[in-house]
Amino acid sequence: MPGGARTASTKAWLRGDFSALPRHERNLVRHAFLAPRSDTRLHDPAEAEAFARAAAGHLRAAAARYPDDPEVAALVGDLLSGSAEFARLWADHEVRTGPGLRKTLRHPLLGALTLNCDVLDIADRDQRVVIYTADPGSPAEEALRLLSVVGTQRMDVPG
Repeated sequence: MPGGARTASTKAWLRGDFSALPRHERNLVRHAFLAPRSDTRLHDPAEAEAFARAAAGHLRAAAARYPDDPEVAALVGDLLSGSAEFARLWADHEVRTGPGLRKTLRHPLLGALTLNCDVLDIADRDQRVVIYTADPGSPAEEALRLLSVVGTQRMDVPG
């Protein structure tokens, strides 16, 4: 299996398979605030507020940069009408463009994975790439290696 395929399957286990979603739903901020809570079970509850605040702040920065963009405006409108949590954070008027976070994601089989979450901002293409890495030698690094092998295979279902 080529390295790219392993990376894609590992990502699907960590954040869900965004390639299986309609284009409109392939947005991490939309997913964080509007997905059913069972879909967001991967976030450590203690870190959820920091992630939500950072996501709202980054979206506010994008809205300021592109005040006439209909897709940005539609996303903000959807989030304001669909999430009281987002509306509360949006009302704070916080703008974020800084570095990533450290997150603990809960994998259904491997448990807690504490990862560095960095965002590569490709400004001229208006894209962001979210990169999860583990500290060298950490249990999370070993777990990511295992995920690169098993990918999205279900190991909790009798065969």
